[in-house]
Parts: sequence; structure tokens; C-alpha cells
Amino acid sequence: MQIIVTGHGNFGTGIESTVKLLAGSIPDVRYIDFSANMNEQELANKFEELLQVDPKAVFFCDLIGGTPYKQAVYKKENYEVAVIAGCNVGSLLEVGLQNNLKDATDVHVIAQSLVEAAKNGIQEFGVRKTQIIDESEEDGI
Repeated sequence: MQIIVTGHGNFGTGIESTVKLLAGSIPDVRYIDFSANMNEQELANKFEELLQVDPKAVFFCDLIGGTPYKQAVYKKENYEVAVIAGCNVGSLLEVGLQNNLKDATDVHVIAQSLVEAAKNGIQEFGVRKTQIIDESEEDGI
């Protein structure tokens, strides 16, 4: 299995640069940019090349609904693929370094691990996570 990091501009190689600075390379993670001089078919062809080598992949995209996301979703027709968007460097580091992607068997397990790691890694400095209170319920006081 592989993780394919992709997005608009230099999203993919930008994430790659940060990952290499912090932790070196993560095995079985690929980085594909959708640059201004590319069209959708060229991006689809790059995805196809990677999937020919390893037909199981989690696509780690920058935005829901963008061209890289849509082209990744199209690959679900012929490959075992999961597509996520909105994750971050921290989630990629956590999941990529804690799992042997080559031996992973379920793309959806890895995808959900990335999503959960991203959610857990988002916080505001100095503010504790608090339980959300449903104000529609009476507290009986």
C-alpha cells in the first residue's frame, strides 16, 4: 500500500519538504503536485503510473472537490483506493512512521487513522478541549 500526497500548486512537494526536514523519508509515501502548467489528464496519468506499481493507495488531498481529489476518486473504479482531504503534516508523520505501509492491507483503516490523527492534532494554544454542551437540554437545576 502507498499514500499519495497530492494537491494544488506545490502542496505535495511542500509536504514532502517538511516531512524530510522533520523525519527524513517515509517509506511508501509519494508526493504529486498539480501545478499550473498541468491539465487533469496529466495528473490522472501520474496517478495511474503509481497505481500500476502498487494498486492499493490512500490519496491524501489538499481540498475536498478539487481536481486532485476528483481524479483520485475516479481511480476507485479500478483500484483499491481511499481518498481523504484536509489532513496535515502531523497526521502524515504519525501514521506514516507508525505503520509499515507495505504490509498494510486495508486502505480504509489507514485513511481513518490519518483523519483521526489530524483531528487530534488540531488545537488552539492555551485553550483546553472542553465537552460540548447541548443547550437544548435542561440541566435540572
